[in-house]
Amino acid sequence: MRDYHLVPQNSNGGPTKINLVTVCTQNYPMHYAEKLTRRFQTVTNLPVETYCITDWPDEVTDWATLIIPPKISKGWWNKLYLFSPSMPEGWLLYLDIDIVIRQNFDDEIISTIKHGESINCVSDAINWMGVRFSSSLMLLRSGARPDIYEDFLKAEDDLVGKPGGDQVWVGPKLNNIHYIDDSFPNLKKNLKFDLATKNGKEVKFPTAVDDSINLIDCTGRPKPHDLVMLSYIKKTGTMCRQSCLKSSLYTGDLLQNHSDLKVNIAQKVATET
Repeated sequence: MRDYHLVPQNSNGGPTKINLVTVCTQNYPMHYAEKLTRRFQTVTNLPVETYCITDWPDEVTDWATLIIPPKISKGWWNKLYLFSPSMPEGWLLYLDIDIVIRQNFDDEIISTIKHGESINCVSDAINWMGVRFSSSLMLLRSGARPDIYEDFLKAEDDLVGKPGGDQVWVGPKLNNIHYIDDSFPNLKKNLKFDLATKNGKEVKFPTAVDDSINLIDCTGRPKPHDLVMLSYIKKTGTMCRQSCLKSSLYTGDLLQNHSDLKVNIAQKVATET
C-alpha cells in the first residue's frame, strides 16, 4: 500500500481523493466504461470515487455513480460536461474508455497535482490540426473553468460538426495547460501513432511494448476488442473476448483467426487515418 504522507492532502488533512470519470454515450457499449473503471480501482492505491456520464442509467450499477447531464450531446462533445460546475468536488481524472490501463500510475497523478495547475493533460499524439491539447486523458480541478461548458451549450449546434472535435475547440480557450508527458513521456502512448509502424496502407502493431508504458490509447478504430491477439491488450484491455461476444456492437467473425484480423485492422486504420 502507498504511504499516504506522499499524497497531496485535502483540507481535512487526509489524502486527496481522485474522482475517476468516464463518459459512455453512443459509440461504445457500457462494458468499456465498467472494465476501465474496475481496472483503475484494481491498480491504484489512491482514494477514489468513480462516476460515469451517460444516458444509459440502467447499465451503471455498483461500479460507478451515475451522472446524467441535462443534455446529451454528440459523441466526444459529452466530455465537456467535465467542465460543468455540477461535477464532484476535488480532482477529476478522465480517461477515454478505449484506453488500456497496463499498470499503476499513482506517482504521475500525485506529481501532476503537486505541480499546481488546474488543467492537465497528455499531448495529442499528432498535434491534431495544430492543437497540442488532447482530451483523451485529463486531470482537472473541478470547477476551474465552468465557462467552457457554458460557452459550449450556447454554441452547440454550430460546434458539433466542427473538424477536430472537442479538443480542437477547447484547447485554444484554455490557459496554463500543464502537459503531463513533459515530465512523464511514457505515461500514455498512442497505439496507432506512437507504437505502430506503417508501410503504405499496411499497419503493423508491435508484439510487445516497453514495460514503462502505463497506458495505451487505442484512439477509435481498431477498438481494444479487435486487438486481443496483442498480449499487452488482451491481458489488461478494457474488453476481453468473452465480453465482446456478448456485445451487440461486436461481430464474432473478427476473431476467426489472427491473419484475418490483421487484414481487418489494416483496413480500419487506413480508413481512419
